[in-house]
Amino acid sequence: MSVTVHDVLIIGAGPAGLAMAARLREPTPSAVFTDAEHNRYLWIKKHSGRMNLRPRGNEKQRTGDSEAPGIYGIDIKVLDSSGRDWLNSWTKNFAALGISHLRSPMFFHPCPRDRDGLLAFAQETGRCKDCVEIANCVGKSMSKHRRKKKTAKGLGVGLATKAALEIDERDRKDYFTPSAEIFEDYIREVVHRYSLENLVEQAQVASIDFVSYEEADLHIDGDSRPKIFEVITTTGDISFAKVVVLAVGAGGNPVMLRKLSAAEKEGACHSTQLPKQMFLARNVEQKILALVPTTVVVVGGGLTAAQIANQCVESGVGQVFIIMRSGVKLKPFDIDLDWMAKYQNVQKAVFWSADSDEERLAMLLKARNGGSIPPLYFKKLQTHIARGSLSIHTHTIIDDRTWDPQRKLWEIETDPSIPDLPQEIDYIYYATGIQPNINHLPFLSPLREKFPIEVQEGFPCLTHDLAWAKDVPLFVAGRLAGLRIGPDCGNLEGARTGAERISWAVKEILERGQRERSGDGGNEYYRLCQRVGSMNMFESLGGCGE
Repeated sequence: MSVTVHDVLIIGAGPAGLAMAARLREPTPSAVFTDAEHNRYLWIKKHSGRMNLRPRGNEKQRTGDSEAPGIYGIDIKVLDSSGRDWLNSWTKNFAALGISHLRSPMFFHPCPRDRDGLLAFAQETGRCKDCVEIANCVGKSMSKHRRKKKTAKGLGVGLATKAALEIDERDRKDYFTPSAEIFEDYIREVVHRYSLENLVEQAQVASIDFVSYEEADLHIDGDSRPKIFEVITTTGDISFAKVVVLAVGAGGNPVMLRKLSAAEKEGACHSTQLPKQMFLARNVEQKILALVPTTVVVVGGGLTAAQIANQCVESGVGQVFIIMRSGVKLKPFDIDLDWMAKYQNVQKAVFWSADSDEERLAMLLKARNGGSIPPLYFKKLQTHIARGSLSIHTHTIIDDRTWDPQRKLWEIETDPSIPDLPQEIDYIYYATGIQPNINHLPFLSPLREKFPIEVQEGFPCLTHDLAWAKDVPLFVAGRLAGLRIGPDCGNLEGARTGAERISWAVKEILERGQRERSGDGGNEYYRLCQRVGSMNMFESLGGCGE
């Protein structure tokens, strides 16, 4: 039986999947280091093959002869259910909602080479004018004199507040957000740089199992691996891989108090369905063309709800009602500003040093704290409110709803009631998010049965390297890795951070045989990079006379 056993199979071609593929093909990453740390990183690489390396503690002394895990010859396969292009769902979602700019700052992107790569790309292409400054981030630095005065008055600045305020003018260039067009062009450059074109295959995974070569009916000379991943798609195609990386986003179900019936789906949808359908329902579009008054309800309090409401108004819907169970929360990003520092992030250090997954989960949920809207986008909504085409109703829920399939209209009751809400509603959009839950991924059933792991409210308790278990090299990237990455797990920064961690473990697996023959020297460079930020570079080298 002649088959191909891939080195790495990535499931998902979104930002996390792209970050993973790019990182595996980048030999000298710098996006996760400061400039000083990167200088040390390169200095150690230059000298580590010439001199003995002095370990810390009880580590055995070895010769540094390893390269960073960037292997251009690595065999990578990518499966994605939405299409054959990188970031296919992302691009369709931006188009469906008419999104002109990202929410994240310039240093959030999936390229591992340079943290300022997106900013440099915008400058090189002369498109900085298309980037929009993110308000209320820069210029809020509190002077030492003012801090002392507050302390003297008993109004001392706490750790989190201090972290949030100390983004000064030197970092202003980073706190702009790129246009969707600039970001898409930059992604094309990243894909081309790492030769990732034509790598994505459209397929939906039905099952992932970790089996022996004998169970898979494989007999490959020269490979002594005891087990291998067998990935089966819904069409029956089978792929084999030594390592699998799961980069499928939240992996859970849409958050809805009451699911839509088959008939009701004609008059409502969850926001996750928008890339797969026309934005406006046919009956709503026909009414708009016929100049018949239309009414749409949007349920949700985050940016997606705001984007849907804005798109409805701009598409000609007469009245739009936003209903949210909480109040309006205005934040530049989906997490608090004190988690967004470019370097030396204090909050992340506290998160990573937490004693238990329960403690990390509490921190994660607190940091995200439900949906929020950027102040700049909220100004768009205020314009529509002033014109009478939009209204926002906080601390309100839909208490009851009835769909009439003949008239294609809803009748809804809210709690508390909305006096000016029409009796007939044309369409309902639910922008209520997705609850991450790895147990809701049916294709992982074989792994859950054979290798059960602990799960905290849907988040898997992974190893430090983001693996399913120590001897099961299925790695999880993206939002489902929240207990190890932190609250930014679902955004572009979290994708890059996860790819960095996973890449070292993947290198360890793929070079296991070679490292065993060389006395386990292959891990030295990894340990050096862990210490490079906190040590003097000369301390990493041991003199021959010691």
